[in-house]
Amino acid sequence: MPERRTHRSFVSYIDKSREYYAAQGYTQPYQWVYHKEVPFNMLSKPLSDCTVGVVTTATLPAHWQSLPEGESRPQKRPYAESSYPVPEALYTKDMEWDKDTTHTDDLDTYLPLNRLQELQQSGQIGKVSPRYYGAPTTYSQRQTRESDAPVIFSCCEEDGVDIALLVPLCPVCHQTVSLVARHLESEGICTVVIGSARDIVEECGVPRFLFVDFPLGNPCGKPWDVPMQQALIGEAFDLLEKSWQTRTTVQAPFAWTADENDLWRNRYMHVDDSNREALAESGRKRREQQRQTKQQMNEKSYG
Repeated sequence: MPERRTHRSFVSYIDKSREYYAAQGYTQPYQWVYHKEVPFNMLSKPLSDCTVGVVTTATLPAHWQSLPEGESRPQKRPYAESSYPVPEALYTKDMEWDKDTTHTDDLDTYLPLNRLQELQQSGQIGKVSPRYYGAPTTYSQRQTRESDAPVIFSCCEEDGVDIALLVPLCPVCHQTVSLVARHLESEGICTVVIGSARDIVEECGVPRFLFVDFPLGNPCGKPWDVPMQQALIGEAFDLLEKSWQTRTTVQAPFAWTADENDLWRNRYMHVDDSNREALAESGRKRREQQRQTKQQMNEKSYG
């Protein structure tokens, strides 16, 4: 493993998450994935001839419909849903993005289908894939690599996708889409990850990364700021056309506010004496819920 940098100009979500979950009583730090080798393909045809797909970590609302009392929620699976019409919303509340700073009421901040369809209408890209694709966020790197990523590739292949934009929300989402990007690239699809957790993406190693130094939740631009969203998608395609080697990171030319000491940088997953007790109790309840869910699954399997 490479030596961790102790001073960064951007938020280290690896460091933040380790301190946060340690405060919740988790004694074994999560091992974020690291790769030395990264696959890479040069874009082989003009953007105007390419089919572009989007991979999101947001969940279909139907997954969160009410279940009978006592029933555990089924495990999330990869999905592919129609890009036409653009969905009004997806479910994001179950993920750990910066809910104290922003919101996900504007779908195009994390699933930029409207912005892509505008580019299709102008002829800048060939077309938007008939479907967009959902990657389940999971701590299991093996599940993502061996199960979920191949399913998403099969869907992209069926739809003739040439380019995939992968847009994560939470810290673990960034690892998930990075693993999916690696798989898609190894199968011949050109990829760009658009995200805000730079350390996680670069640790995993992806071909192209558009780093948007924003709070988690809006990697494709501020809510309702259409010109910014258009510019960011333009940056992603510029990266696709101009990158000539793997592990290419470009930082988007936008700041969340004009204040260099943005409060969100310290507020998200913040740990101090004022919240240690509450975090410890939250961790205890979470582990108990996990224990009960595991017990229910075992009873179903062997009952």
